[in-house]
Amino acid sequence: NFRLTDGWLRRLVAHVASGAGRYGARDLGRAERLQVEFGSVNPTGPLHIGHGRGVTLGDSICRLLTFTGHQVQREYYVNSDNTQTRRFGASVYARLHGVEPPEGGYTGDYVKELAEMARHDLPGIGDLPEEEAEPKLRMYAIDRMVDRIKATVARVNVRYDEWYYENRLWESGLPQAAIDRLRESGNIKEREGALWFGEPDDEEEDRVVIRANGQPTYFASDLGYLLNRFEQRGFNRVVEVWAADHHGYVPRMKSAAAALGFDEQKLVVILHQMVNLKEGKMSKRAGRFVTLDELIDRVGSDAVRYFYLLRSPDTTIEFDLELAVTQGNENPVYYAQYAHARLTNVEGAAKERHSQLPENANVGLLTQPWELDVARQLAFWPDVIEDATLLLEPHRIPYYVHDLATAVHRFYHAGNAQSDHRVVVDDVALTRARLELCRAARHTLKTALDLMGVSAPERM
Repeated sequence: NFRLTDGWLRRLVAHVASGAGRYGARDLGRAERLQVEFGSVNPTGPLHIGHGRGVTLGDSICRLLTFTGHQVQREYYVNSDNTQTRRFGASVYARLHGVEPPEGGYTGDYVKELAEMARHDLPGIGDLPEEEAEPKLRMYAIDRMVDRIKATVARVNVRYDEWYYENRLWESGLPQAAIDRLRESGNIKEREGALWFGEPDDEEEDRVVIRANGQPTYFASDLGYLLNRFEQRGFNRVVEVWAADHHGYVPRMKSAAAALGFDEQKLVVILHQMVNLKEGKMSKRAGRFVTLDELIDRVGSDAVRYFYLLRSPDTTIEFDLELAVTQGNENPVYYAQYAHARLTNVEGAAKERHSQLPENANVGLLTQPWELDVARQLAFWPDVIEDATLLLEPHRIPYYVHDLATAVHRFYHAGNAQSDHRVVVDDVALTRARLELCRAARHTLKTALDLMGVSAPERM
C-alpha cells in the first residue's frame, strides 16, 4: 500500500494543467502497426442498434490505441459475394419487376427504394435476363448501402481508413493462394467433392472451404483476408470486433491463422453482446428493426456513444431511452458533460471578477479535501488508460469519467455551503490556484470523453 502525499498531488495538478490533454498518453504502442476491423456487417440493409454497438466499440478501441502510440488502421470489410448478398441482389431484382422477394430474401421498404434508384441509374437494367441483371443490381445496391452506412457512422463520429471489398480478394487470387498453402501443409483435404480445412489427422472439426458445387464459403474469403492483412499489408496485429453470435468462428480463424504460418495470438477477437430496446428482437431481412439512425435521432450521438460504452462487451445492453434524454444527474452523459461545462464556465467568471490573474499558480494553496480529491482522481488516469489499452477495454473510461465528474461536482458545490470555498474568490492567488485545478480536470475530462467519441460542451 502507498499513499499519495498532498504535495505530490499539487505538483501533479500543475503538470496536468500545462499538458493540454496529453496527460496519460503513454507510448504503449511503440509504433506497432495494427488493424482494427469493426462494424463489418453485410451491406444488405441499414445499420440497426445492435450493429451500432460494434461500430462505436471498435472506434473507441482505435482512439485508445492511437492515443497510446500505435499506428492504427481502421477497416470495414464489405462482404460483396456471399449467400446473403446474393439474396439481397435477388430481392432488389424482384422489386424491380414488381414481385415479392424470394424466400429468405429482404423485404424492407429500402429494397423497393433501391430498385427504383437502380431503374433510374442503370438504364435498361429491367430488360436484362436475371443471371445478367442480378450481379449488376447486387453491386449497385451494395454500393448504395455502403454510402448509407458511411453517412450513419459519421453521425456517431466514427471514421474508417479503408472500406475493403471482398471481391478484391478474389481478383487478387489470395483465397486460392491461401488454399494452396494449406493444401501443402495438409490442412486442406478433399472429401465428398468439397474442400475442407482442418488438422491433417483430425476430421471431426473440419470446415468446408469450397463446396462440392464449386462455390466458396465465407471461410475461403477469410483465409485470403488473413494473407492479405498479415502478409501482404504487414500488420503486426489484427483486432476483430464481432457480435457474440460469431463466437464459434473464433477458434476456426485462429487455427487458420496458425496453419498459414502466423502467430494466432496476433489475431485478437473481441465479442460483444446485443442491444435491447422495448421493441424486442430485430430481424433485418424482414425489415423489422430499429435503425441506428432512428436511435441517434431520438437521443443524440453523445448519448448513443456513452450508453454503448457503459457496459463491458460481454454484457447485454438494455438501452434506456428515457434516461438517455433526461437532463439531470441521473443521466451519466449529462452528468459528465455538465462537469466539463462547469469547469469551462469558471474561467469566464474569474476574468469578470479579476482584471488580472497571476501567470503562475501557487498550487500549494490547494488544501481543502474536495480540491485534493479532484487531484487524486487525476492521478488514477494514466493507469486507467494503460489498463484500457492493454486489455482493449474502453468501457473502463466511462467509469473513470463518472468518478472524476463526481469529484468535480463536489468541488464546485463546496462553494454553495461557504462562499470562500468557491472557485472564484477575492483572493487572487487562491482563485488562480483553483483555476489551475479546473484546467487540469477539464483537460483530462475532455480527453476521456474524446476517447469515447463524446463531445465536451463548454456550455449547457
